[in-house]
Amino acid sequence: MNVDRWRVLKQTWGSLSRREQGLLLGLAGALSVALAYTAIWQPTWQRREVAERQYQQQAELNARIQRAEPTRDMTVATRPLSVRVNESATAAGLDMAQMEVDGDSLRLAVSGEASALLHWLDQQEREGAVLRSLTLEVENGVLGARVVLRQ
Repeated sequence: MNVDRWRVLKQTWGSLSRREQGLLLGLAGALSVALAYTAIWQPTWQRREVAERQYQQQAELNARIQRAEPTRDMTVATRPLSVRVNESATAAGLDMAQMEVDGDSLRLAVSGEASALLHWLDQQEREGAVLRSLTLEVENGVLGARVVLRQ
């Protein structure tokens, strides 16, 4: 803005009545507040609300994960480990060569197809058996396992 335009603006402002000057200053103040609200305050609060929602969702998900446990069939857990192991090995098509109960442990020698044997071992752990030791051997194309399980 050059000097001449500034003088014209100052003369125009001076020629206005005090009431008009007050109204224009009020309008300028209201526009400044509205501009500050829409440009600064509102987007900030919207981002804050989105962040709070995301935080709540993450906190709920975290709580659900902390509470989550693998589903276990309660009838399976009440039966003796030796019975469960024998029945599930037979159902999986595995050959049980040896089973020996030693206190709370169960020593096994099992053989069969590799994927069926590994799936069976995973199933035992999911049903609550604790794998204390495991030795795997391949003999004549058949996977054999010597396992010590504990309830």
